Amino acid sequence: MIACLLALATNPVLANPVFANPAPTFAGGEEVAPTTPPAAPRTAVGRTRDVEQALAEGVGWLIENQNPRDGSWGSHHSPRPIEIFADVPGSHDAFRVGTTALCVMALADAGIEGEEVARAYDAGIDALLAQHDVKRVDGTEHYNVWAFGYTLQAFGEHLSRRPDGPRAESIRAASVHLVEKLGRYQDLDGGWGYLSLAGVRTYQPSFTSMSFTTATILVGLERVIAVGVEVPERLLERALDQVASCRTPLGSFTYGKLWNRSPAAGINVEKGAACRTPACYYSLDVLGREVKPADYKKALEDLLIEHLRFQIVALRRPIPHESWYGVSGYFYLYGCAYAAYAMERVDPALRRRLSPHLADAVLQTRQPDGSFWDYTMYSYHKPYGTAYALIALSRLDLPAR
Repeated sequence: MIACLLALATNPVLANPVFANPAPTFAGGEEVAPTTPPAAPRTAVGRTRDVEQALAEGVGWLIENQNPRDGSWGSHHSPRPIEIFADVPGSHDAFRVGTTALCVMALADAGIEGEEVARAYDAGIDALLAQHDVKRVDGTEHYNVWAFGYTLQAFGEHLSRRPDGPRAESIRAASVHLVEKLGRYQDLDGGWGYLSLAGVRTYQPSFTSMSFTTATILVGLERVIAVGVEVPERLLERALDQVASCRTPLGSFTYGKLWNRSPAAGINVEKGAACRTPACYYSLDVLGREVKPADYKKALEDLLIEHLRFQIVALRRPIPHESWYGVSGYFYLYGCAYAAYAMERVDPALRRRLSPHLADAVLQTRQPDGSFWDYTMYSYHKPYGTAYALIALSRLDLPAR
């Protein structure tokens, strides 16, 4: 019964499509982000100083909170009486590996150098090499596709910096294996999803895929393609077609293929989709599908200006999708990170104009200990949240001090 309730709480396929009105924010013993943007913007110099400090403190937090036993980040420990649907061991292996890949990428992106950073980074890469081949729990939970996508991105970015490094051969072999695994986990509609309805027990997931999960994996595939890893053309084209098919006439992207039947539902319109639309456009763009500058502009302005308040009000709420337009807190920093990636593809003037907005959005989730988080999830939320934040903050175009 508990498992059924968790599935209802976490799977938007099964949840009430109306989505309940927002409940009081759950603090979980932590500081809670404000539900409105700052009343008065900081000066350009002040904002740049805040970002520099946030990058340094975020890197310090990741180093201090790396698991000493194996170099990974995150754990199954939770202060909450009820958590999201995640059985052991496979789902937690997936969360840990995906979180570790994000932290590795963040350490590389943040621009903070030193022996401690280098040791933490190398230990994280070694953890990914040792743990990347994660298994799904059953026919319902296959969170491991997230781990595959993020690990491929971390491996590809590592090889682009160190093509002849001591781990290069092992990383290439692991990347080839993960590409093969993704071929086996690709849904019948061409994309990848992380949950299937109870009762689906085919070897290859066959329920439905999610647009943003597929977009995330496509970015990982693009990174390894760039360093010479072969990816089957049919696998790529089917996945790209799946993401493209989820685009609505409004320019937003539905949650996934199944949700194409109800494009006007709250979670699919601009306010509900704002955090995933930049990721979807970015994945199409980097793999050769045309994305118009006006589409990027609208997607970024929707997230960072027009509809940011609907993303902020969902922060820290304990039940997924309970906020307005079905927005969940764990959309937030994901959306900020992919907005930052997308901003590298737009006109420099637009990037400069939007960078202060992205800085303010990310800093909403900053904690006194140097971490960032948007949604409490076992003990993965601070490392993955901090990683997303550093990925975003490291790509801003702010005035120099």
